[in-house]
Amino acid sequence: MSNLSNQQHLITSPSGVYQYYLTLPKYLSSNPRLPAQIRWSLGRDAALARTLARLLDAELSLILKPGATLITPELVRERLTQANAWLKRTLDNARNPWGTLPTPAELAQTDLSIGKRRLVEDSAKRATLFSHTPGGELILSIRPSQTLQLALDLQFDRLDWPLGITDHAQGQDAAVYAFAAVAQLEQHTPNAGLRHPATFHALALYEYLCYARPDGGAALSEIPTDLPGSLAAFRIHSTLTSLSWPTPKKSAFFTRQLTSGLYRLEMTSCALKDQYPILATRSFQLTLPTTSAIVATLLKERLVSAVESTLHLNLRRAATETSLAQAHQQLEGLVSQLIGSALEKNPLPSLPQARPLTEESSTPVDPAKQALASALSALLPEAERAQLDALINGAKGITIESKAEQLNGITLGELAKRFEQAQVNEGNWTHVKTLPMCQARLATLTELLGSHKRLKALRRADFLTLRDQLRNLPKNARQIALQRRLSLPALVTDRTSPAVHPRTAKSYFELAKAMMRYALDEELVEYDVTSNLLFKTRNASPPTNRTYSHEMLVKLINSPAYSSAQPRWRLDDYKFWLPLLGLYTGARLAELCQLRLTDIRCCNGIWIINIDDADGKRVKNAGSVRQVPIHHQLIKLGFLDFINSRKRAKAGGKALLFDSLRLYRALPDSHVASRWFGFNKERSGLADDNATFHGLRHTFIHQFRVQRLDILIAKALVGHVDNSTTGGYGDIYPLSVLKEEIDKLDFELDLTHISYERYQAMQERQGSRQIGRPPR
Repeated sequence: MSNLSNQQHLITSPSGVYQYYLTLPKYLSSNPRLPAQIRWSLGRDAALARTLARLLDAELSLILKPGATLITPELVRERLTQANAWLKRTLDNARNPWGTLPTPAELAQTDLSIGKRRLVEDSAKRATLFSHTPGGELILSIRPSQTLQLALDLQFDRLDWPLGITDHAQGQDAAVYAFAAVAQLEQHTPNAGLRHPATFHALALYEYLCYARPDGGAALSEIPTDLPGSLAAFRIHSTLTSLSWPTPKKSAFFTRQLTSGLYRLEMTSCALKDQYPILATRSFQLTLPTTSAIVATLLKERLVSAVESTLHLNLRRAATETSLAQAHQQLEGLVSQLIGSALEKNPLPSLPQARPLTEESSTPVDPAKQALASALSALLPEAERAQLDALINGAKGITIESKAEQLNGITLGELAKRFEQAQVNEGNWTHVKTLPMCQARLATLTELLGSHKRLKALRRADFLTLRDQLRNLPKNARQIALQRRLSLPALVTDRTSPAVHPRTAKSYFELAKAMMRYALDEELVEYDVTSNLLFKTRNASPPTNRTYSHEMLVKLINSPAYSSAQPRWRLDDYKFWLPLLGLYTGARLAELCQLRLTDIRCCNGIWIINIDDADGKRVKNAGSVRQVPIHHQLIKLGFLDFINSRKRAKAGGKALLFDSLRLYRALPDSHVASRWFGFNKERSGLADDNATFHGLRHTFIHQFRVQRLDILIAKALVGHVDNSTTGGYGDIYPLSVLKEEIDKLDFELDLTHISYERYQAMQERQGSRQIGRPPR
């Protein structure tokens, strides 16, 4: 553990977890009802941990204050319990700001049929999806239900949301998703302990609507910087301040949308009216210069306490018209300060008249009439300006009619599920590591492309954008996005984390192309929009050289497993044989870990290792099934003696070759051995050489090239498929040929110090004394 320099009670562990560490004074720690010290986890977010530690210091200041000997143990215990409960609530909100609501990406994976139904119904009644000009950006106009208005604590008639899309089909997909999000909010019952539920719902709606845009809302300046810009920011902020802020009271103010589309904050009932009669005779109103229901909700929640305090400060000196006007002016200044560049003075444009989906032109507006209307608009009241705007702009816009038959079609999220199942059924993703890796990559691809989009709405441009995004995809992107509470598109745009290797990014892109080829084969699309799209890695750095040098091999064979000194760790057979088998067979670690005793056999006088998928074993692919002759050096080191001793100890021939190697159903067979090898390479001085067990396989193949041996035989020995024209003819070599060639392999290593007989003697000396965790 290490102390962070600026904060006394904040420490961090080597694994990067922050903790709040506090030792109670002696007069308190001696009390049996109190702990001597507290150590509370603060998570891995450094900025949040510092904030939490500062607030905990403030909350526990009575305990921390020197000489505070009059505090009772009961009070201390109460404070600690309260602070710990608050801390858990804060961290829970930080980890899951959405509570019971699905995140935007999760919502995109659900059934969106309710969104389709809403879009069809609303489109039949009014202009719902439109653009102000043919070919212009599509805008979604949401007419709220009474339930949504209650959720936002706002009375409004219309919320217009720019979709950042000009394509009609993609606009319909975005609208379907948005209406499904609205339905989620209408059905949501907030937790009883949730502070400011209207703000919670407004920000949830904002993030849902941002997800519907291709840019994730990056090009928008919808929410002013002085207001919480995300659900995570609000949840953390509201919980952090709950130690000092009282529980919000029922508001004495009401917010409604005017005919112009702007909003007005009005006082309904307030104790100030009884205290200052002028407020009872003169209704107090404050215009909020925004046409956004989301911003209006956030402003109202932020302004209510400021309005009351400002009115009180001005009217208590003199309850006059002048004082009221002065208070109004101060509050207008506060609103302008809060809303900043997002301030809107123009009314909400009128909706265009409905036009067919196929219409791409409109009657041009007479420039003279347009100029006259612009001049007159400055002289007219807001309501009449809106009517005049309707006369001018109504002819220019175009409304997209959304009928049920137009919204049919499989979505990308549904395609991903079908594609995954097909790969599993065909045996392509059967490996224990392959399936979760491909599932995670599919989840990344569908989130970047948009799970809610129908296949027929996907365009080639979407995959060009995806290709650019993958070049900037951070390593461990999903974990980073979760920790930083960002969507994947936003994280990719951020570009503050190291990106994956270009070849890894290319494998993601190839997976997306394979999924679209599957859609074409299944006749889910008429053509493949990714056809002939390439992902070039020409300027990429070369892959890491995983081949062992001679110096590295010398370090490996002089590791503690081959030393004459008695080690402190348990002497398992696999720790002796696995590195040697990896070097002299070229086999994968998982293939060696799952071997049975019956897989070591003698065929026509040649001892071989049989690698197959019988008895529940797994291989990477069909080409991995093979027989590998045992190198003469392994026989010389006592491998056959080890086999005989195992057979004498076990009656069952299907017993594992390495009985002390624990295998877990949910983990790769190589899990335990791989972790041990990582420990062993550090003890061998290989930690800085990027040495891996799989590197022994590369070294095996490389040595064939160094000695100019038959590389095709090397391929047969390691289970690589020969894709050449003649590869399918005679690629099954006789064991005698394989044995002759593998025995030529010489790494020029001195192995005279390696003795399995000595290793067995050390095992006997260790006896029943089990060091470390015993095998299952």
